[in-house]
Amino acid sequence: MRYLHAFRVVCEAGSLRAGAGILHRTEQAVSYQLRKLEEALGMPVFQRSNGRLTPNAAGERLLAFCREMGRDWDRLREEIRASESPSPPLRISAVSGFGRYQLLPLFLEGPLADVPIRMRYPTAEEVVRHVETGVSDLGFVHRMDPHERLSHIPLGTEEIVLIAAARLSQSPALDVESLRDATYVTYDESDYVFATWFTQALGMNLTHCNVASHFEELEEVLEWVAAGRGVSIVPAACINDHAARGDLMALRKPGRPCQNTIYAVLDPARHHVAIERTLQVVRKHAQF
Repeated sequence: MRYLHAFRVVCEAGSLRAGAGILHRTEQAVSYQLRKLEEALGMPVFQRSNGRLTPNAAGERLLAFCREMGRDWDRLREEIRASESPSPPLRISAVSGFGRYQLLPLFLEGPLADVPIRMRYPTAEEVVRHVETGVSDLGFVHRMDPHERLSHIPLGTEEIVLIAAARLSQSPALDVESLRDATYVTYDESDYVFATWFTQALGMNLTHCNVASHFEELEEVLEWVAAGRGVSIVPAACINDHAARGDLMALRKPGRPCQNTIYAVLDPARHHVAIERTLQVVRKHAQF
């Protein structure tokens, strides 16, 4: 193996003298290396005529091997360098309900804890815009809006539930008449979430509801509902802590659970080393 470099240089230089000059060795030293290579192979690898060394059939095969080995070495060197360089953070934009309560725990103490991230919680429209403009590498939304360039990949589902304060003496009845008269706490993504729940749970969409308060984020919605200031409809994963404390209760219509599909949004033209792994983990935890 240690003579292969000299062999390749001489082949590509076209003569022993030229090869020796490139290698900064004497012609005698390079000639010795070539003889030892032929001894190790048990056959000649050159046609020798008029002071020139031309690879014979065996030499051509050996030269092809040397060139391929050189490409493999360059590829391996780049992979090693890349593996030693710290990966840039994975920039994620996700709708708040899924992002805060299901996605973020996977990076905090879950199977993606070693992946550095930059997380945002904009609206679904802004998630798509962030991925489109390169602000984020990966997005997560709860609805699919067709896009000419971006891919929407279904990963799993989340349950949507009607929530009310646990301390209410009487919880709202899950029928059209009662819910039409209820007071609601809404948020920036609530129009789509409310419409999805009413369509699946009651078979209709409530086009107008009495809004007591409106917030950008779900945290304030949960606090307001827990205080008895109205009811709301949110992803079920959002209320786990409040339900454990006895502040909130989820109301489900028997036999008619509401499920909403979660989509990953990505630009096929861009790449980040952690995207595919993230999608695999999310797909495993966001079960269909």
